[in-house]
Amino acid sequence: MRKVVFVLFAVAGLVLGCTSVDCSMNNTVAGVCAFQAGRGDSLGNWKDSTLSVVVKDVNGKDSMVLNKKAISSNFYLPVSYTQDVDEFRLLLQNASYNTVAEDTIRIEKTNEPIFESVDCALRYHHKVGSVTTTKHFLDSIVVNNDYISNDLTKVHFYLYLHPSDKSADSQRDAVSAEKD
Repeated sequence: MRKVVFVLFAVAGLVLGCTSVDCSMNNTVAGVCAFQAGRGDSLGNWKDSTLSVVVKDVNGKDSMVLNKKAISSNFYLPVSYTQDVDEFRLLLQNASYNTVAEDTIRIEKTNEPIFESVDCALRYHHKVGSVTTTKHFLDSIVVNNDYISNDLTKVHFYLYLHPSDKSADSQRDAVSAEKD
């Protein structure tokens, strides 16, 4: 009889301990960035370069969030939960990992708390208001998708590079002169 009571309590505990709420397995909320060639250039000119990304943490100390990533592929910029502005330093490095250029990206955003259930962790989604950058190796940034969520399949930002050689610079100047 004791065994039957024990088994009943064990089954009841398992049934009551499980919920029908399926929390999202992916709680990573980040902006997806993709490099694009600038006018008169191709990414092939940058193929040996790598990128590192540094962000200041809540204590004001630098924290590396990306280390020596090939610039030919997409990368993620983790956005803060509650800050209205995130600032990232992008370090372009040559084949021997010497920093050759540095740019800063500022993302202004609004933060929207997402509540699924008391059983699930709170997460935030973000609506991008504006993006600015310095222009040492980046030519510009285009916002492709202004809603940052935990869907990491959508590209949020296209980063356009300055041409990496002088012939591409002259082509770029000729194109901008035609528009004037």
